[in-house]
Amino acid sequence: MPRPDARELTLEAYQPASAAPARPAAADQAASARRFEFTGTGAEYFRIWVVNLLLTVATCGVYSAWAKVRRLQYFYRNTRLAGAIFDYHGDPKAILKGRVLALGLLLAYKIASDLSTAASLLIGAILVAALPWMLARSLRFKLINSSYRGLRFRFGGSVAGAYKNLSLVPVMLAVVGFFGWSVVTSFSKTPSLGLVLLLVGLLLLVLAVVPLAHFLLKRYQHDNAYFGQTPFFFHAGAKPFFILYGVAILFLVLGVSSAQAFDKLFAHAFQALGATSFGWLFKQIYTVLSAYALYLFARPYMESRLQNLVWNESELGMNRFDSRASARRLLWLHLSNLTLIMLTLGLYKPFATVSLLKYRIESVAVLSDGDLEQFLVDHAGDNAGALGQEAGDLFDLDIAL
Repeated sequence: MPRPDARELTLEAYQPASAAPARPAAADQAASARRFEFTGTGAEYFRIWVVNLLLTVATCGVYSAWAKVRRLQYFYRNTRLAGAIFDYHGDPKAILKGRVLALGLLLAYKIASDLSTAASLLIGAILVAALPWMLARSLRFKLINSSYRGLRFRFGGSVAGAYKNLSLVPVMLAVVGFFGWSVVTSFSKTPSLGLVLLLVGLLLLVLAVVPLAHFLLKRYQHDNAYFGQTPFFFHAGAKPFFILYGVAILFLVLGVSSAQAFDKLFAHAFQALGATSFGWLFKQIYTVLSAYALYLFARPYMESRLQNLVWNESELGMNRFDSRASARRLLWLHLSNLTLIMLTLGLYKPFATVSLLKYRIESVAVLSDGDLEQFLVDHAGDNAGALGQEAGDLFDLDIAL
């Protein structure tokens, strides 16, 4: 199957899945489904987590690169498909170099901001301009150091493609961060007309910029990925991303409105608590918990819908993916995990990580119109070793995608 040509960044060129012809039901029934499995346990990961934490603290953070490799190797090697496991081959030294580079850039910005506004603006502009390049390097490092049945994945995205597709990412991060800060600060006081107008303006900006930036990021990520020599294809359009973010924003608006109504209902009690010697602490805790409650309810919707959207519209050669993550199930997992983490003073964290990861991985299956085993056998002879050799000089900048 030939690789599709580069496409223009227009919404018209990317119609949503609903606009595409529906696959025949008979074809879906005929396709063989192989579900991903995760065999790790919280008890096993707890031992890795404790050792990683202690050694990272003892080495003032230097061991964190080795901790990441151990963590990812455990997760990869406990993820199975068709009886075979995945593996991670990242070099901790390359990861450490990437983190030193990132830390050096942040220190340069801090020093420049202490010297003058002009210097801080210059360094800030350099950081923003370098972000698409860093994202492309991160994606390449991640895939080239991942394998399945001994065959490496790889990433074919160019630097030019990164700047064409990822230039909106810095804007997206800035808008989301400013919007989140504005929402959090609105809890601690009665919102003025100016603050309301600011929130409305930020909402419109989020709805205009963030979905498009996220769509371009995912398209660049999945449309340039390969398993051996077989390409991935990403068929989603921009419209589903706009709908997803629109519903999530609606949840946040309703949540903020409910929180403000709750404030007014218990205004006398809040004033009494605020007048005590620990009133300042109560206000801070209440603000943080209120904001986190909104995040906790919006997060499962975003996680489930985004996972389903991205993977249901991705293909590997002639093989499709089927993701069926549930927002309700994820909400229950987040609530129960948060409760147990608080009750155990943080010791349940590795168990929570495993339970969440297990559910999300096992919600995905591979649908093959042919023989999946034969497809995998045909790729077993690809030369994966040479692909891994060039990873030594790449930076892993720890950008979560």
